[in-house]
Amino acid sequence: MSWEGWLAAYGISLMCLIGIGCPIAIALGLVAIGGIVVRNGWAFLATFGDILWNNGNSFTLVAIPMFILMGEIILQTGLSRRFYRGLSLLLGRVSGGLAHANIVGCAMFSAISGSSVATGITMGQVALPELRSRDYDLRLATGSLAAGGTLGIMIPPSVPLIIYAVTVQASIIDLFMAGVVPGLLLTALFMAWTKITILRHPGWAPKTKQEPRAWSEIGMAWVDCLPFGILIVLTIGSLYLGIVTPTEAGGFGALAAIVISLLFRELNFRRLVSALIATAVTTSVVYYIIVSGALLAFGIVDAGIARGVSNMVVELELSPFQFFLILCCVYLVLGMLIEGVSMMLLTIPVLYPSIVALGFDPTWFGIILVLFIEIGALTPPMGLNLFAISSVAEDINLKTVIQGSFPYLMMMFVCMALLYMFPQIALWLPNTLH
Repeated sequence: MSWEGWLAAYGISLMCLIGIGCPIAIALGLVAIGGIVVRNGWAFLATFGDILWNNGNSFTLVAIPMFILMGEIILQTGLSRRFYRGLSLLLGRVSGGLAHANIVGCAMFSAISGSSVATGITMGQVALPELRSRDYDLRLATGSLAAGGTLGIMIPPSVPLIIYAVTVQASIIDLFMAGVVPGLLLTALFMAWTKITILRHPGWAPKTKQEPRAWSEIGMAWVDCLPFGILIVLTIGSLYLGIVTPTEAGGFGALAAIVISLLFRELNFRRLVSALIATAVTTSVVYYIIVSGALLAFGIVDAGIARGVSNMVVELELSPFQFFLILCCVYLVLGMLIEGVSMMLLTIPVLYPSIVALGFDPTWFGIILVLFIEIGALTPPMGLNLFAISSVAEDINLKTVIQGSFPYLMMMFVCMALLYMFPQIALWLPNTLH
């Protein structure tokens, strides 16, 4: 069978399994094993263990549970509530201050959490009661939270960026640094749209601003924001200065989160156990997807699909811009149907050789790929952040969240256009490290 036939076979098999409700990780593994056995017989069965071991036994992947644990400790101890309380007070005199606090809060929580869903749910649980009590429109409230949550995988640390780095053998530090400026750019675009929305619809946010606060209250607000600031400086600062590796930064950040929680008297044994259990569950799911994706990547390479696609792109003489437009269409469709990490592991073995052949920078493409995952998190029917925010308050229907999120989705396309026209937005910071 030709590589085109194998590509169709893999694609159709995956869609059928996903369509009947098979979990993504299991579908990836079943299709991979089936394709390899059909193509080579049972002779390759002994190599499956080697593939799983070589891809799972990576010191770099230790960063994933460490960064997840750091975020879970902050979530379980309630420091996130303290942080949002302080941030909302500091922004209280700004028109629509709580909506801006959603974006800023998500951006800062992203710097200690590698998950967009965790960021969205955490900030949603804290912010929605406050937003409702002050009569914010639910479209503005839920949209800003769902969009802000996507920053969790752009601003380092980022679980998808770690997986991408391991898959293509790229520098994790370069990828982490490459995500900082685009993450801040997205934050600025989200806040700009929030401001425009409030100007267009004054009734969506309270018209009255908070009265000036006493200096003691302002001081307490800064104290409430202090734990997040310390963690961000310790993790991102130590990485940028080259003091620690990404894996060491994860362990150091998790330890710092425990110490800070103890200092603020927010951590006890029960909360620590809850954080450890949640970390183990999340890590197991991520690792399952990684090893299943590794099997599928081997099957794709073995069938000649990656080489065939690369040769086809060369023969078609597509310009980089034409190829980029095709990528956009492919990832937009996949993002509606498949979870982000699975989408990444499914497509990288096929498309990465063509991306390199056309001269795209691998670090830059990693940021673009994360942006596509963010877009997928806000596009139904698979948009995980939409469901995450909707699940926080069961009386808010999904339609409201989608309506509120759509303008922020457009801001992501603006950011993507800027990244294509000006790649240095992503590459400037990592280049300063060399």
